[in-house]
Amino acid sequence: MEGAEVTVVLAVLVSLAALFVTGDTCDGVPTMTWNETCLRACSTPARYNLCGETLQHEAERAEVTVYALAAARRAARAYDDTVDEAERLILGGKVPGGERPAYQRCIVDYGAARTEMAGVATDMAGCDFARTRREYWFAASALNGCGFLLKPGSPLATRNAADRDLTMLASDLGALVLLHKV
Repeated sequence: MEGAEVTVVLAVLVSLAALFVTGDTCDGVPTMTWNETCLRACSTPARYNLCGETLQHEAERAEVTVYALAAARRAARAYDDTVDEAERLILGGKVPGGERPAYQRCIVDYGAARTEMAGVATDMAGCDFARTRREYWFAASALNGCGFLLKPGSPLATRNAADRDLTMLASDLGALVLLHKV
C-alpha cells in the first residue's frame, strides 16, 4: 500500500473506533455518562457500586449500549473464571463431599449462560435486540440453576452469587437499551 492509502485506511479505522467508543451506534438509544447510567439502572447501593466498578474504564459519556456491552463482556469473563475454578477444584480433588455432580452440572450451566451472554454482546454491538430479553433471562436461569445445586458455603457458591449479581447488572443495563428499542 502507498502512504496515502495507508493514511486513508487508518483514518477510517480511527473514525469507526471513535464511533464505537462514543456509542453513536444504535438509533434511538440514549447517551449518558456512566454515572447517570448506573443511577438509572441500579436499585441498590451494592448494585450501583458494582456498576461503577464495571463501567469505570469505559468512556465517561457514551450510548447506553456501550455500557450494556461492557457489562455483558465482564459477565462472560466472570463465567469463564468460575468454570476454570470449578474445573481446578474437581481435578484437584478439593470439591466438598458429594458436590462433584453439582460442580459438573454448574460447568454445563455456566456454558449455557456464557453462550447467552455472548449473544447479548453480539446484540449490543449490532443493534439487534430481538433476542436480548430472552438471552438475559436464560443466562440468569442457568446461573440460578447452578446456585440451587450448591451447598451454602461451598467454594463455588460464593462465586455463583457474585456472577448472578453481575448478570443482573448486565440485564439492568440492557433494560435501559430495550426501553428505547422495543
